[in-house]
Amino acid sequence: MSWLDRLEEVRKNDWAAASLESKRETAREVVDICSYAGSLTSLVPIPIADLALLVPVHSVMVMTIGHVYGRKINETEAKRIAVELGAVAGLSFAGSAAISAIKKLLMPGLGSVLGVPATFALTWGLGRASIAYFENPNLSRDDLQKVFDEAVREGKATFSKDAFDRFRKKQSEGDPNGSKEERSSSNEHEKSTAKSDVKPDQSTAKREQAPKSEPARNESPRPESRSDEPKEPSLRPRKRTM
Repeated sequence: MSWLDRLEEVRKNDWAAASLESKRETAREVVDICSYAGSLTSLVPIPIADLALLVPVHSVMVMTIGHVYGRKINETEAKRIAVELGAVAGLSFAGSAAISAIKKLLMPGLGSVLGVPATFALTWGLGRASIAYFENPNLSRDDLQKVFDEAVREGKATFSKDAFDRFRKKQSEGDPNGSKEERSSSNEHEKSTAKSDVKPDQSTAKREQAPKSEPARNESPRPESRSDEPKEPSLRPRKRTM
């Protein structure tokens, strides 16, 4: 199951009767997943491009957390909330983009690697601030900023390169397309489809070759030398072709 599939599974569940602890546990799982998913965008070598990829990750994270806490919001509204929470927490996307661009221009490749833990902590902080917001929409800006700052520090300490590498490998191995069983079934279907596509070509080739080889089997040159009726050998292949 890919990380997007897991988030979709969370949104499909009804959390109305769930306890606050259960909601909080699931929301934190969503933050953990999205923090690693967001970190993958830091590996994009093009400056600014990683930010464009990170915003959708933040949006779907906020949308899923909101669903857990009973707020049915779409991706557009989730993006707006993510930007507003980021602004309240003192997070400047423009500043983040500038830092990202400078790193990648001055340190190509290395800048991307250095940005992975930072992006993880950034997403972790925004996710935890989102949880606090949905649990208590009346929190002040100062309270939200405290939650964000503390969560960013926690995210930096929580980040694990081994866990990141496992997450990255899991996504690159094709998990977004389903489980191993689903991929195996899909591969078998593709093979059978490929075979069925080849058969008509082979049969057509045989039919096309048949008229050419027929005169050789019937030894058509001999009747021409022995008889004054050369039309018969040439008529037979035409009938077979039709």
